[in-house]
Amino acid sequence: MTPQNTTPANPLPQYWEPRRASGAQIMRMIDSLDPIDHDVEITHLSMDVLIPPLFAYMAYTSGFARTLGNPAVANRIWREGAGDQIRTPVRRDRDTLTFFGEFMRRGHRSPQAQAVFDRVQDIHRQVKGVGNETQVHVLGMLIFDPERFAKAVGHRWFTDKENDARFNFWLGVARGMRLRDVPETRAEFLDWIDDYERRTFTPTIAAAESFKGQLRGISAYVPRPLRPAIRHLVIDTLKPEVRDLLGVSAPRPVHRPALRAAVRALRTVRPIDRFRLDRTWVNSFSRVGPDPDFDTIGYQADAG
Repeated sequence: MTPQNTTPANPLPQYWEPRRASGAQIMRMIDSLDPIDHDVEITHLSMDVLIPPLFAYMAYTSGFARTLGNPAVANRIWREGAGDQIRTPVRRDRDTLTFFGEFMRRGHRSPQAQAVFDRVQDIHRQVKGVGNETQVHVLGMLIFDPERFAKAVGHRWFTDKENDARFNFWLGVARGMRLRDVPETRAEFLDWIDDYERRTFTPTIAAAESFKGQLRGISAYVPRPLRPAIRHLVIDTLKPEVRDLLGVSAPRPVHRPALRAAVRALRTVRPIDRFRLDRTWVNSFSRVGPDPDFDTIGYQADAG
């Protein structure tokens, strides 16, 4: 008889308690958990709690920019200037980050999570052109780009256990989203991404315009004096081949030393700094409160 999976459907609530814990305490929590059975809890502590929201937003922007290399994706986002990423980039980004935050808050095994997955797939059906392969590539960015982004800003940041848990978590999301042909190991997935990008990537006007919308979105998240620096830093973290696809040049690295110094400082103080266990991407990014009605955010068909 095949053993039954005894992992609880709902995430363990003690890791979302409304209290503070030091970075060292949180890392001990992560060390005590299993990256398969507790992939949701580790991913929450790693991504929701320990990563500053601005860094999370920057990593998302950098990873999503890469998906624009496929003209089918870029054209769907741009829609000749009518896409949400062009017209309302702040709303589009914050809603997307809120959906991802709800994945981490609800896990991928619970009925509440499945309701969110179904809503996201309903959006994909409405906008059309967001097929299985495209979604698998986006999944790959969500798995691997936090690691790449961390290295780009000067630190490894994540432990092997955090990386393994994040991989297992997003594979669980893929099952909930009913995606097909998802690679089951890190090596296979990285090979799949390379093959997908060789087959599909080419520069387009749509990609360049959509990326400009992304930069407008993240710029609005920070005070006006910081906006030029944030735009330059996002571009600086892109791989050269991605910059070529988006039609942007590498900026002068005037802000890079300051960013790397900030990352080093964060890493130095993290063991003694105190973090709220109930911090989530939902309460960091939701524009409609901590318990959003998911039928009212994201793409709205009647809005075009």
